[in-house]
Amino acid sequence: MSIEYPPSVSLAYLPTPLQHMKRLSDSLGGQTLYIKRDDLTGMELSGNKIRKLEFLLADALRKKADVVITYGGVQSNHCRATAAACAKLGLRVHLMIRGQAQPPYDGNLLLDELFGAEVTFHPAEEFRAQKERIVDECIRSYQKQRRKPYYFPVGASVPLGCWGYARAFEETLEQLKALGITACNMVTAVGSGGTLAGLLLGRELLGASDVTVWGINVCDDAAYFQQEVRQLLEETNDQFQLGLSVARIPIHVIDGYVGEGYAIPYEDEIETMKQVGRLEGIALDPVYTGKAFCGMLDQLRKGKFRKPGLSDQEAIVFFHTGGTFGLFPQKEHFRFD
Repeated sequence: MSIEYPPSVSLAYLPTPLQHMKRLSDSLGGQTLYIKRDDLTGMELSGNKIRKLEFLLADALRKKADVVITYGGVQSNHCRATAAACAKLGLRVHLMIRGQAQPPYDGNLLLDELFGAEVTFHPAEEFRAQKERIVDECIRSYQKQRRKPYYFPVGASVPLGCWGYARAFEETLEQLKALGITACNMVTAVGSGGTLAGLLLGRELLGASDVTVWGINVCDDAAYFQQEVRQLLEETNDQFQLGLSVARIPIHVIDGYVGEGYAIPYEDEIETMKQVGRLEGIALDPVYTGKAFCGMLDQLRKGKFRKPGLSDQEAIVFFHTGGTFGLFPQKEHFRFD
């Protein structure tokens, strides 16, 4: 069985590698850990957002849009990837940033400017409370200039964006089958819900019942994302007339690893990032993958991913969704003796 995808534009370097984390696996007593290197979808375009943007920007081009509007936090990977992709495609981009930043800029925000994005800053609380008004005013301002804006929200977490990680699921499943692996757990960070929804969409469309998909939230809580992801799956099912029984799709979100809040690192997370760096030469980020990987290891030690009747050595695949540029603005959290 294969999936029929909506039209897309080619931006990412695919397929991304699926790597065995041998040294880390050995340190955990032999549990088989793999990492899906979606941090290697490109350089400037690195990370999970670009898979979603391939579908959304194809739609923007089809509709003859000439300016793309989206939003995110000060160190948003989504905003940086959108800015880079739009520069590549010759589209103007307007990024609405939740929060304030003082130059000189660093990390993703530096790259936003480098790629020529129009960046406006909005106090975080004000943006959350008045998002619809702020977005609508931005769209109408471009329409008054006789431009054709194309808008999507943070994380590209809309039905069309979900196809990016349905495709990633199919790609990963093929890589696992080449290794002789059929049953596994897939784990991803959850920050807006689109990546988790896309993986679940791929699982359902391919009938991959031996794969369990887990999300580890990096903000809000599990109940919030279970609702958000199910709603996103329902909208995708309706929009593309897929005929799925969305109410029966299990949505597993593991809570407890947010810490003090979104984008605020904590000690266990930092130590996990150091461990992965020293054992595997892989850099996680402090906003998404650091927290999710920390949670995955903690749950692994508690036996979370082991199914009755299956070997304790059942494979776990962690999706590295990128975010490396976000390391540098948070360097004060890292201490090396």
